[in-house]
Amino acid sequence: MERMQLGVAAMDRKARSKPMQNILNRLISTKEFDVIIFGEKVILDEPVQDWPIVDVLISFFSTGFPLDKAISYADLRKPVLVNDLRLQQVLWDRRAVLAILDSVGVPTPRRLEVDRDGGPDLEDVIIQDLKDRVGADLRKDRGVKECKLDNYDTLSIGGHTISKPFVEKPVSGEDHNIHIYFPKNRGGGGRRLFRKVGNKSSEYDPNLFEPRTDGSYIYEEFMDVDNAEDIKVYTIGPHFVHAETRKSPVVDGVVKRNPDGKEIRYITKLSDEEIQMATNISKAFKQNICGFDLLRVGGKSYVIDVNGWSFVKGNDFYYDKCAEILSGFCRNNVVRRPIAGGGVGSASPRERERSAWNLKASVTVFRHGDRTPKQKLKRSFKPSETWAAPLIALLQGRREEIILRTQLELVSTAASEALALPGANTEDLELIIQLINRKKDMGGTKVQIKPSFDKTSGELAKMQLIIKWGGEFSHAARHQAKDFGNNMRKDMIIMNADALSNCTVYTSSERRVTASAEIFAAAFLDESSGEKEMIIRKDLLDDSNAAKDVMDVVKKKLKASLRPDSPEANSIPDDWPEDLPPPARLALDIARLLAVLREIMRQNYKTLGKGVERVQTRWCTHETPSLFRERWEKLFNDFEEDPHDPSRSSELYDMLSHDGLHNRQFIETVFADPSIEGEDTDAKLVHLHELYRKALALFSFICPREYGITPEEKEEIGFLTSMPLLNNIVEDLKGAKESKGICSLYFTKESHIHTLLNLVLASELNVVMPKIPALDYFASITFEVYERNSSTTDGDSPTSQQQQQYSLLISVSEGAHSSNILSINLDARHALTPLPRRPLTTHMDFDDAMAKLEAHSSRDSRVERGMVEGSTVFFGQEDPDRQFMPIKNRRDSVDTDRSSVRQG
Repeated sequence: MERMQLGVAAMDRKARSKPMQNILNRLISTKEFDVIIFGEKVILDEPVQDWPIVDVLISFFSTGFPLDKAISYADLRKPVLVNDLRLQQVLWDRRAVLAILDSVGVPTPRRLEVDRDGGPDLEDVIIQDLKDRVGADLRKDRGVKECKLDNYDTLSIGGHTISKPFVEKPVSGEDHNIHIYFPKNRGGGGRRLFRKVGNKSSEYDPNLFEPRTDGSYIYEEFMDVDNAEDIKVYTIGPHFVHAETRKSPVVDGVVKRNPDGKEIRYITKLSDEEIQMATNISKAFKQNICGFDLLRVGGKSYVIDVNGWSFVKGNDFYYDKCAEILSGFCRNNVVRRPIAGGGVGSASPRERERSAWNLKASVTVFRHGDRTPKQKLKRSFKPSETWAAPLIALLQGRREEIILRTQLELVSTAASEALALPGANTEDLELIIQLINRKKDMGGTKVQIKPSFDKTSGELAKMQLIIKWGGEFSHAARHQAKDFGNNMRKDMIIMNADALSNCTVYTSSERRVTASAEIFAAAFLDESSGEKEMIIRKDLLDDSNAAKDVMDVVKKKLKASLRPDSPEANSIPDDWPEDLPPPARLALDIARLLAVLREIMRQNYKTLGKGVERVQTRWCTHETPSLFRERWEKLFNDFEEDPHDPSRSSELYDMLSHDGLHNRQFIETVFADPSIEGEDTDAKLVHLHELYRKALALFSFICPREYGITPEEKEEIGFLTSMPLLNNIVEDLKGAKESKGICSLYFTKESHIHTLLNLVLASELNVVMPKIPALDYFASITFEVYERNSSTTDGDSPTSQQQQQYSLLISVSEGAHSSNILSINLDARHALTPLPRRPLTTHMDFDDAMAKLEAHSSRDSRVERGMVEGSTVFFGQEDPDRQFMPIKNRRDSVDTDRSSVRQG
């Protein structure tokens, strides 16, 4: 028999979400289904007669989805609908939803309604259907009733009264600005509920006491729910339900989140009565897959909202059951055809191919996964300082920056020789020797030897010695890479499985990047297809000094603007938090907070004594209490020395985020204010939480500006740093036309992600993302090429000619980012989940987009990295830009096997 054609017509964020991937992959594995994701290009831009023809349709409304077009399509093609489309319009009006619940015997809280718009605005066919099936009266000619507050606590509507506390809901199901009004004997005022923003879903307002008069509202009796919890119920058909509890938003408005960024929920068992409610709701609204909100109060249950299409997140049993029930639903409702058949209403393969936009190429550039904090020591030496000659000699006359990753004793030996010379800077040289001896055996420790030359004479002006340590791949990054690889594989199986067998993986040479690439690729690629290799491309993905001069100018401008005496000291950036001072003054606030926290930390270490070793028994990133203290003391000193240095901001945010994830117990102990008596943890940690919020704000301001402040600077730095990478991406995308499917994965560092994005933004493309997000660990930029075969004549006549059309879509994920890491409920993985990508651009004509991206390369400028490996300088070893490394499935070690690297 022919496979059933299962179509998904929903916005990309929903159609390609992790729950949808999990369910569709299970359906594909049965060999009974071909899954067709319509995609936003089709849904938004194409007439419904050109939408793919399918047997079964999954389609549901979310923001931006044209439900009217989907209804027209269903009327035209008449697929089997998993969820009825017309009745989804009912969910837009809470009055209609509640009236239907009343009609099918589902309990709801007592309510009064104020109709200032005549009542629900629904098609006559829907009104008649609901009247015939469930007896609901949804007539439109409702009169306006008088509504007034008789006294502070009582509302009168058309002769009926309701007393506070009550809930005021807009009638629109898409409006989540709900108010709760409290009586005087409970303190008065009210609480505003809203769509979750960060970790908040409501806030108390003591002056909120009078109901709104600007529209139609529902007034419900407020219910003090059992255990301060709401229940989310999920149906799959009328006979299967799954339920989870969550903290009610009316408690304090603080949302408890897990590392996936999702609200924390717990599975709960429903009573027989509640299961019957679910059955009645699924049938009444003709929504097989549906969610609704339930309250339990004093032994009784009430439904307060019906949400329409809803999936449980992260539950394999639910995914298995959903796939099983959906398979049965399709088999029972679709007329199967023999493979050679056709028949009325069927679509030939050519018709299906012609009517769909298919993914042909996917190219993604990733930032590496989670890492330990990076630390560094910088010291400068001038040729005029005769005692510095042994260190200057390390340059060996070269003009490039030298990176020394092994044999660091070369530097400590040179420092020892300098130390013996008259006039030597004893303090700096002893610090260099001590630091190298202590850190040389730590993975990832390196020394950068950077020459600077006089612009007039060309002579060496100074040499900077930078010792760097830390920045190592963490156990959380292993989980991120593996999970992300698995999820992207599931998506590619749906979108174009051929691309999995034509995939190339590129990585920089940095340890944390190669580890991210290898673990991701091992999960993404099919192990049974034989040994795979990834390609190390230093010329595309490693650090580069090509933009050093421009970036130095930008850094000086940025540093000057952060001084409190600068002309820009009182300038407030766009989207800056209203309650924070401008960035220049915020840096001083942060310095003051750090001084307070330094004293708190020192006092707590002293009080704890040897007990500090027992605060946190497991250190997942090879630290100890003494190393933790050393790291923070260095930061305190650095910030005190120069709080306006932009790099201080990133170091501070880096450490707060790392310790908030990996050392939560310890950081909350050593930074707890001992002067606060009692058990109020929040009060003891007020300084720490204030520091985190201010550090995040300053970092979010500074970080993107380090790669250019003006559009011209952003484009120039982007060109000099990432043009070779963009050229490679363009060549990959062009290969889509000659292939069944192409996938290219590039793994690199933060600097290349920022500069590549700036270069794309400077390409005059149709950008729709209103604000460029943070680019945290495993942030990504994805380029997707779509192809459609269109005919020059109607039908499948022999004379019709196939013509390919191509479209390019660019999207961005901010990666594993959270605006409040200190409030996330952690598990042992300590891993935040990378957030779904969002469209950066609209779907663009492929050739036009390619021309704009390639326009940068017309500049007559060869980009040089300006860096050389120490192994080449001191030991004569070759250092090719291209090397090959095997991809191995590593279960324990986070270290990649560099012994197997071969040159190419």
